Amino acid sequence: MSGDSSEMAHPKFRIWLRPDGIAQCVWASGVATTLEDAIASTSALVELTGGRRVPLLVEPGEAATQDRAARLEFARQAENVSALALIVHSPLSRIMGNLFANVHQAVAPTQLFDDEDSAVAWLKQFTA
Repeated sequence: MSGDSSEMAHPKFRIWLRPDGIAQCVWASGVATTLEDAIASTSALVELTGGRRVPLLVEPGEAATQDRAARLEFARQAENVSALALIVHSPLSRIMGNLFANVHQAVAPTQLFDDEDSAVAWLKQFTA
């Protein structure tokens, strides 16, 4: 992870806290996501926000695979977010996003978007 307290980099993702209070995470394309990666992103989010619940914008990229343990950890991460927006760019990422949203929805509002501007506009209603 980088030394900058407003942004953290990992070999598979980059996460930062935007000036508008929204946390944003961009995942590298074509990488397998494991439990360790999910834990790293959850820990990075908590460190960036000081444990405050914030809206989270995620661009998952085109993940090669995501193991079950990672999916469960991401669902657990919901306790750290007030709302979740997933940007999807392909039919496969939309299917994966819908599956995740069905699990995640019970904990925090979750929406899928085709573009960042729409996702940010929706998330702004959840900023403090």
